[in-house]
Amino acid sequence: MAGWVRLYKSIVDHEIFTDNVGFRLFTFLMAKAAYQDGMKINDYELKKGQYIRSYSKLCDDLAIKKGRGLTKFTRAAIKAAAERLQAKGMITAEETEYGMLWTILNYSKFQGSEVPANENKAAEKPRVPQPKAEDSTSFQKIEDKYVSRKGSLFLSAIDTAAIKRIIEAEIPLDDVLTWIDEIFDQYKPKFPGDKINSFSYCEPIIHERWAAKQNPVPNSNVSEFRPRRSVQENSFAALEEYAKEKGITMG
Repeated sequence: MAGWVRLYKSIVDHEIFTDNVGFRLFTFLMAKAAYQDGMKINDYELKKGQYIRSYSKLCDDLAIKKGRGLTKFTRAAIKAAAERLQAKGMITAEETEYGMLWTILNYSKFQGSEVPANENKAAEKPRVPQPKAEDSTSFQKIEDKYVSRKGSLFLSAIDTAAIKRIIEAEIPLDDVLTWIDEIFDQYKPKFPGDKINSFSYCEPIIHERWAAKQNPVPNSNVSEFRPRRSVQENSFAALEEYAKEKGITMG
């Protein structure tokens, strides 16, 4: 199982980071999962992102060293942690005759794809144009802000597309990050557990705030300034009106 795996930096902001057993279980499965289809364990063919391991063996795998010995989590503790990870949409677990089949959801997106070191470069396909460096940086910062506020590890395809549209609109990054915080701070849940589940919820609000910032609405309470008449002018106008009513000609 030599090699490496990717781990989002935002995992330290996710609630799973404070789950002692859950975090340990997730990172263990991530490190052990098959990195490509067709790998086998005990003659069982795995798909990318899968691993087979019984609860009893996981008790040994996840043991923590204390002093000169090891402290093992109970089977019940590991099963409860697995259920929490499943509830958060991070893994699935299925019983098989070979043991528990664990699947890391979104594994391909989470890990990306590796290019073999011995790839024949002459046979390479034309490279897809890469985004500008500043766009990549903006995307990463928006992603980090959003997932930290949402409390998640993954972006959906819908989230990714919405963030790209925000970047293409050339809205200043500082404004976007500030408004994401404000949107989450001002969100009012309609029922227990209700929360913002997609960046597509934030997208139109960010566009509206950007439009408002570019075209501020004049204050309608401010009236046009009109100089007031002096006391003398008012008195003379009143005298003229009185003379007109009485038929008096003023010289």
